[in-house]
Parts: sequence; structure tokens; C-alpha cells
Amino acid sequence: MTEAEQVPAAVRYKELMALADAAAQRLRRHESERVEELTGEVATGQKRIEQAEAQREQVRDGVRRRWDEAMEELWEERWMRVTPMPEPDLSAEPATPEGPIRSVQNVYLRLRQALSMRRPLFPRRR
Repeated sequence: MTEAEQVPAAVRYKELMALADAAAQRLRRHESERVEELTGEVATGQKRIEQAEAQREQVRDGVRRRWDEAMEELWEERWMRVTPMPEPDLSAEPATPEGPIRSVQNVYLRLRQALSMRRPLFPRRR
């Protein structure tokens, strides 16, 4: 290399700084875009969590209501030991709210049907 072909250090430094500045700007732009994407994903996730919590409460309320109604139906069955409502089964398979509510409703209706078959037409007076 001859002296005429050599680039002065100051010029080379400016070139390197320009490259570094351009790379930093690209990185900031990329990070900014990624922040927007992740913010949207977090918002979507939060909405899904809120919906799941609302559905869980819907199922709990429905089950609690049917449990209370079943306890009222069984009130006259003195021989039966009534227990508090059990805690949710955390090992149960995930399901849509309609499935468990329908299942509890069906069991409740079968209970009412079984009780109506056993009760006399004219109950004893007390």
C-alpha cells in the first residue's frame, strides 16, 4: 500500500462510527417493533386470562347453585349425610364452561327424578 492509498485515521474513524450508528439505529428500530409485537401479545394474553376467569366464575356459580338446590331437595332425606360442597378437582381435564355446567345440570335432574320416584304422593304430616 502506498501512502496515497492509505485512509487517514480520522476518516476511517468517521466511517466506523457511521456504521456503528447505522447498526444501533437498526437495532433500536427492530427492538421498537418487537416491543409493539410483544405488547400486543401481552394484551391478547391478558384478555384470554380475563375471559377464562369469567368462565371459571360462571362454572363455579352454576355448580354452587345446583349444589344448593340439591341440598334443598335432599333436606327431607334424613338418613343421608349431607356434606359441604367439595373443592374443585384440579386434576380434571380442561373443558369449555358449557360441558361442566351441562354435566352438573344432568346429574341434578337425575337426582330430582330419583327423589320424585321415591316420594309418596301424599307426604306424612308432622
